[in-house]
Amino acid sequence: MSTFKEQWAQLLAPNRKTGTGMKLDTLDAVRNPFLVDYDRIIFSSSFRRLARKTQVHPLVRNDHIHNRLTHSLEVSCVGRSLGLGVGDALQRRGDLPEGCTPDHLGQIIQAACLAHDIGNPPFGHAGEEAIRDWFKDSVNKEQYFKNLLPAEWADFTAFDGNAQGFRVINALENNKDRGGFRLTFPVIAALVKYPRSAYEAQGVGKSKFNFYTAERELFAEIFGAMGLAEGAGWRRHPLSYLLEAADDICYRIIDMEDARELRIITYADFKAAMTPLLDVNCLDDPRLDSMDSDRRRTSMLRTTAMGRMIPSITQTFMDNYEAIMEGRLEGCLLNHAREDVAGFMREAGRVFNSKIMNNPQKTALEIGTYTLYRRLLDVFIPACFNFTKGNAMSYQETRALTLMGANAPSREDSLYMAYLRVLDFVSGMTDDYAAFISQQFSGTAGR
Repeated sequence: MSTFKEQWAQLLAPNRKTGTGMKLDTLDAVRNPFLVDYDRIIFSSSFRRLARKTQVHPLVRNDHIHNRLTHSLEVSCVGRSLGLGVGDALQRRGDLPEGCTPDHLGQIIQAACLAHDIGNPPFGHAGEEAIRDWFKDSVNKEQYFKNLLPAEWADFTAFDGNAQGFRVINALENNKDRGGFRLTFPVIAALVKYPRSAYEAQGVGKSKFNFYTAERELFAEIFGAMGLAEGAGWRRHPLSYLLEAADDICYRIIDMEDARELRIITYADFKAAMTPLLDVNCLDDPRLDSMDSDRRRTSMLRTTAMGRMIPSITQTFMDNYEAIMEGRLEGCLLNHAREDVAGFMREAGRVFNSKIMNNPQKTALEIGTYTLYRRLLDVFIPACFNFTKGNAMSYQETRALTLMGANAPSREDSLYMAYLRVLDFVSGMTDDYAAFISQQFSGTAGR
C-alpha cells in the first residue's frame, strides 16, 4: 500500500510566519500550536463581531436563529469530528508522521473552521454582491479605478469573503500589517478552498478565490513551504476538503432549521428533506411525537442526520484519498458522497432555493443592502481617492477618514491599498453598525 507519510510531515509542520515553529514530534501534549491558533481566533474582535453578522436571515429578532458566530462554532465541531475520523484512518494506514495524532488533525480543522467566515461582510452573500456591483459600475470605474492594474481591479469587482478572511487572518488582526494572527501554516492552508487570486480565477472561468494581490507573496510562501506548489499555481491542502464538507453539512441542515423556526418552511418540509438520509425507524421514532414542539423535533432530526453524515463523509475522504493527496480530486467531497448524503444535499438544496431564498422579507432586506453599501462606498472611496492623490478634500471626506480610524490609509499607501483599507473597514462592520452608519450618512438617523 502506498504511503504519504513524508508528505503529511510537510503538510502538518506547525511553522509560523514568525519562524517560531516546532517539530511534530516535540508537540506539547497539553498546549500545542494548533490549540494556540484556536485560542487566538476565538478571543479576537473579528470573531466576536460575527455574533452580529447575518448567516442567512438578516436582522431577525428571534434569538434561536443562527448568526455567523454560532454557525462558525458549529462548523468547527463538525470539522473536528471529521478530522478525528480521517486522522484515525490515516494512523491505521501508517501515514501519520511521528509525533502526530488524530487529535492534531481534529484541532487543525477545528481552528480553521472557526475562522472560515471571519472575512464575511455585513449581510452575508447579499453584501458581497452589493460590493462587487458598486465597483463594477462604469461611472465609478472611470472616476476612481481606471489606473489600477488588472489584477488589482479584479480583487474589487470579484470581492469575496474568503479572500477578505485570508487578509483578516494574515494582515489585520492582532499584529496589524505585521502578520495578523500569525497562525500555523496548516491551519491557514486548511482555510483555503480556492487556491488562486481573483485575476487567476477569472482567467480559468471561476468566480471564487482565496487571496488578494496584496497577499500573493505570503500565500506563495505558505503553500510553497507545505509542498503545495503545482506549476504556476497551487493545489489544495487535503484538510481543506474536510473544512468545506463541515461547512456544507452545517449550512444545509441548519439553514433549514432556522427557516422552520421562522416559519418559512414547515416541520413537514424539514422532515421530508431528511428522508434520503434517515431511515423509516428514525423518521417514525415515537419520541418525535412525544415532544412538545416542532423545535425539539427538528433538533432531534438534525442531530441524527449530522451523526450519520460525519462517518459517511469521512469514508468519502478515504475513498478518494490518493486523488486528494495528488491534487486530482475535482470539486468538493460532497460531490463524491454516497447516495444517501448526495440525495439529502439535492433535496435540501431544492428546499433552500425554492422556499428559503425567495422569502419576501429576506428578498426585501437584500435589495435594501444595495442602498446601504452604496451610501457607504459613495463616501469612503472618494475620500480615500482624494487623500491618496493629494487632492483637495471636503469636510465630509476628512471626517470620513477620521471615522475609519486605524483602517484609514496612510500617505505611503498606493491607491489600491487605500481601497483595500475601505473594504477592511466596511466588511469588518456588523450588520447593526453598517445599518446605523448608513442611516447617519442619509441624514435620517434618529427620525
